[in-house]
Amino acid sequence: MPVDFSTLRTMVVDDQPAQRALVREMLAAMGVRTVYEADDGRAALEQMTGMTRPVDVIVSDLDMPGMDGVEFIRHLGSRHLASSLVLASGMDPVLIGSVEAMARVQGLQVLGTLQKPIRREDLERALRSYIPYVRADEPAHPEAITEDLLRAAIDAREIIAYFQPKVRIDDGRMAGVEVLARWPHPEYGMIEPAQFIPLAERDGLIEPITWLMLESAMLQARRWQAHDRPWTLSVNLSLNHLEQTNVADRIADLADEHGVPHQRLVLEVTESLAAVNLAAILGNLARLRMKGFGVAIDDYGTGYSSLEQLSRIPFTELKIDRSFVSGASHRATLRTILGSSIELARQLHLESVAEGVETEADLQLLRELGCDLAQGQLISPPLPEADLERWVSARKG
Repeated sequence: MPVDFSTLRTMVVDDQPAQRALVREMLAAMGVRTVYEADDGRAALEQMTGMTRPVDVIVSDLDMPGMDGVEFIRHLGSRHLASSLVLASGMDPVLIGSVEAMARVQGLQVLGTLQKPIRREDLERALRSYIPYVRADEPAHPEAITEDLLRAAIDAREIIAYFQPKVRIDDGRMAGVEVLARWPHPEYGMIEPAQFIPLAERDGLIEPITWLMLESAMLQARRWQAHDRPWTLSVNLSLNHLEQTNVADRIADLADEHGVPHQRLVLEVTESLAAVNLAAILGNLARLRMKGFGVAIDDYGTGYSSLEQLSRIPFTELKIDRSFVSGASHRATLRTILGSSIELARQLHLESVAEGVETEADLQLLRELGCDLAQGQLISPPLPEADLERWVSARKG
């Protein structure tokens, strides 16, 4: 959905009055009605602390006297005063890239990194990638999310599957979906995965959630088979699952029970396989491949001993973590890492999947580098089943 600039609440943080005026005029020309200003990070924080509604997008310089941009971003992340950021600076792009990475770790959505002098078309492109979202690290009701509540939700089957489409980059064709757990609570609204998945892993509840997702994947695959849709469904498996001696047989039995060909399911595993019972994990992954299931290495590039995992596990798909995809179109270091990851997948005869694709520029770069598949907000956010069907129909049209 296109961004309605007229509703955006923005703030320009820069110690140069002329630069603030320039950006303010650009924003006004785009139709942005609400523009706050501050000459350094401290002044910006003081303004935002007294606001009844958070700022949507902050356009901030980095090199400022008083509180500089780096310190300002640290406060934004820890105090949850804003969610989206555009970095504007004349400093070394490598340094700006480091600050961008820091901001993302803080939970901020970085819409773009712009070199000064700012051009209106670059600023507008950055704002068009704005996506309203609830910060995953900020629970709306932290005191309510307990083990007992989560266990009751699992028993009541309140944890449901959402589906995020994956498309082929060369022609845009639908290739499959990733199946993701969502918790629409009747009282608290949508509880974000980052608020309940760590709790589930800590308290031993991730296994029943995984089986709910596997069952949802099988049901969806069966519906697609009835309409000759040969798309795959990817489901995350935890290390707890993979350490169980019979998990490959149980997954195969579930697929057979629903009449789903094994090759339609891809099991995603994190590359951080530094587990105690590694032999059982490797054995289960081998057996899943022997039974015809796909196996994907998830979040590639962020975990433990990446190349070692690739050398000893029969993967069919390499999913490149969003931290190497988002912003790669304007950061040389990310572009290099992204390109080498895609080439590695090609040499190993694995399908490459880019996660976290948010801008047309990043998608175009992936196309140039020869990446196979893409998923992310630019393609589609995770969708419930009914919305997925509407998305498929609209895309086909």
